[in-house]
Amino acid sequence: MAQRPVTTIKKVNREFNEKDYQQRSQKLIKRILLFADLLRINRVPVHMTKELDAMAALKHVDIKSRFEFYMALKSTMLVSYKYFPVFDQLFNQFWKTDDNLPIIRRNDPETQDGAQYAETKLSDDKKNDDKSEENPEEENKPPSEDYALPAYSLLNTLKEKDFENIKPEELLVYDELFKTLRIKIKEKRGRRFKSSNKGKIIDLNKSIRQSRQKGGEIVTIFKKEKKPKHSKIVLLADVSGSMDIYSTFLIKFIYEMQRHIRDTETFVFATQLKRITDLLSYRSIRVALSMLSRNVLFWSGGTNLGGSFHDFNEVYGGKLRKKSRILVILSDGWEKGDVEMLKKQMIIFKKGFKKIIWLNPNLKYDNYEPLCMGMAAAMPYVDYFLPCHNLKTLESFIEVIKKI
Repeated sequence: MAQRPVTTIKKVNREFNEKDYQQRSQKLIKRILLFADLLRINRVPVHMTKELDAMAALKHVDIKSRFEFYMALKSTMLVSYKYFPVFDQLFNQFWKTDDNLPIIRRNDPETQDGAQYAETKLSDDKKNDDKSEENPEEENKPPSEDYALPAYSLLNTLKEKDFENIKPEELLVYDELFKTLRIKIKEKRGRRFKSSNKGKIIDLNKSIRQSRQKGGEIVTIFKKEKKPKHSKIVLLADVSGSMDIYSTFLIKFIYEMQRHIRDTETFVFATQLKRITDLLSYRSIRVALSMLSRNVLFWSGGTNLGGSFHDFNEVYGGKLRKKSRILVILSDGWEKGDVEMLKKQMIIFKKGFKKIIWLNPNLKYDNYEPLCMGMAAAMPYVDYFLPCHNLKTLESFIEVIKKI
């Protein structure tokens, strides 16, 4: 009779452990599904099959090791290495690791060497062992037990981040963000007409002309619609030394603009002026930047706004300086040349272009005033004076273009 209670207690404990294990497993699965949703919110593609792969992988790793848990999710959920930086930041944010994981960065295309990798892994395992000894109750605890999806969008954070403060590991993320910018501009209707089967206006003249072949009887009624009027843009980007921090990001932005807005003409200037429209027509932005580095020899040099604008008006002004075009100048306004020359060229710009937009990264400072000689000389002729120090300001600039 004395053995029955012992047998009963063992059975109850076993059933309790199995039930507890199932509950913990269900909680962890819910967390993984929420984490996958968070990745998708931040434009990291995670398919349902990847979620299943991640859950299956956890059966073959030590769930007590945060490093193995991290590597299991990272190796199964991601479809490309370009999402590594986003995954690392979201993982630390969601699972509350406090950046203690040995995050392995991938530089294009090389990764960390094996010795450093092994060293970081061993140190991480040692930390986990020490923590488990101090707090044995946390051994079987899943990485976190919060079930509310955090209202955290890495994309919004990066859009508001100054280009000056971007880390090297975030560059790949920004390449993807530039592709998501809504640069498409709706075509405005002009005054002239063109033949169109979808048009709502009857083209009486064409209908009568075609009726002559049928003995004067109108058999087919032709229609017409107004021709679209495209917003044509001319971009002058400053690549001098004072703009060195922002030049590469602005060129990437211009590259996307050329892809979406037809007839966009792009020039870079410093002490000289060079047309780069054709160089930015390559399918890959990396190839385009490589070609720029070979062909633009004055990159990160001095600044001569007046002389560069004069070269544009003399060589390209006759074809591109029209009232149907918008001139966009990306520069901080530092001038080391002739200020009077700059004023004369700005007057020509004002007469020849529809609108003049000046993008200046220094507008990020609340107390900024255009007091330097170049900027002060150009300001009376500028229609829109806007900042360009992060993606959010560039999106605002696109909205201005759409309204012009």
